[in-house]
Amino acid sequence: MSSAYQAKTKRSKRLFERAQKVFAGGVNHNARFYEPYPIFVTRAQRQHIWDEDGKRYTDYWMGHLALILGHSPKVVTDALAVQIEKGTHFGMGSRLSVEFGEEIQRTVPCAEAMRLCNTGAEATMYLVRLARAFTGKRVVVKMTGGWHGYNTELNKGVNRPFDKTESAGILEEEQEHVRSVRFNDLAGAEAEVKRARRDVAAIFLEPVLGAGGCIPADKDYLKGLRELADREGTLLAFDEIITGFRLALGGAQEWYGVKPDLATFGKVAGGGLPLGLVAGRKEILSLADPSRKEGFVSIGGGTFSENPLTMTAGLATVRHLRRHRATLYPILENLGRTVREGVDRAFAEGGVEAHTTGLGSLFQTHFGANPRSAEDVAAEDRRRTKDYALFLMSAGVFVLPGHLGGVSSEHSFSDIRKLIGLSAKFSGSIKHS
Repeated sequence: MSSAYQAKTKRSKRLFERAQKVFAGGVNHNARFYEPYPIFVTRAQRQHIWDEDGKRYTDYWMGHLALILGHSPKVVTDALAVQIEKGTHFGMGSRLSVEFGEEIQRTVPCAEAMRLCNTGAEATMYLVRLARAFTGKRVVVKMTGGWHGYNTELNKGVNRPFDKTESAGILEEEQEHVRSVRFNDLAGAEAEVKRARRDVAAIFLEPVLGAGGCIPADKDYLKGLRELADREGTLLAFDEIITGFRLALGGAQEWYGVKPDLATFGKVAGGGLPLGLVAGRKEILSLADPSRKEGFVSIGGGTFSENPLTMTAGLATVRHLRRHRATLYPILENLGRTVREGVDRAFAEGGVEAHTTGLGSLFQTHFGANPRSAEDVAAEDRRRTKDYALFLMSAGVFVLPGHLGGVSSEHSFSDIRKLIGLSAKFSGSIKHS
């Protein structure tokens, strides 16, 4: 598979060699590295990207899943063109940021109040700080496979062996009060909360495990965690940076009917520009009010928080989603379901064991048993996963090896049929290899 990929991406290979002399590892995000080398993109429009060799791909990575309306949607680019003439960065608040916050309040069930920042990693850091300040407790219970950005405390239990930090340079004591438990295992979460002896500030998880395999939470599992948090006097917190505005307008909390005390958002909400935000109960977020005399939680937000370009893009996107929710979300759900069912059918007919997980517009194909946790994903055939991704890329379909994908409102059923057909061809190549 690698030889066909390399034959069609020679300019990307040369650019990667140059990048390695400038950037550590040649990339600026670990997820973007894959062997033999990543493609380099020159432009993007609707559901397509073009690489340095001029090759066009139907894109299912979609800017780390941030681009639910496709690349460069007119509703966003038109609004940005107007705003650029008025200013790109104020370093102050604006009507735009107030209107954006009101849109979030209008759509997200738990968003009684919020604070904006620039990245998801910042938002999860602030969430932990708020949870500990509000409860007066220390422990955060997270899920194995749960990725919450490059947040020092939460950078633990993401990959096998799941009991260690993900990075050198992080002190063991910095993660002393973070515990990882198996996803979709309510009994395991209950046991860990009891072991912490009423010192749990928050139970924190992605309702659909992202980096851990695009695995949806069971509805009863999330409802059970809500009951556990209430019973034990702790907070329930969702990382909705991927699921926010994707599963439903109000995110996973709307789709599942389970309202957390705190939640983080980013990606889709930024409309293609950098954004992070933490939202939740007003009494918790009030701790970040700088006029407080005591108990103040410092949320700096960052130099570029609520910058007018991000506010413009985010506002245009969220308003568009709200106005078209009745038609847009059923279409995205139908496209996502067609991917999951069609790809699995193609592999089953070829005699290859594969399972495509996901929910709504999200999906990821796994080779091996049907996974329900990150531990299951870690045991699958990773070599075949990589070969499948390179096979698709060689044929003009982009998925990031080992990562989840998603459809946008710009994808068509013709695009999906091509993905399914290529999956059938890959299945045949395995059978005859």
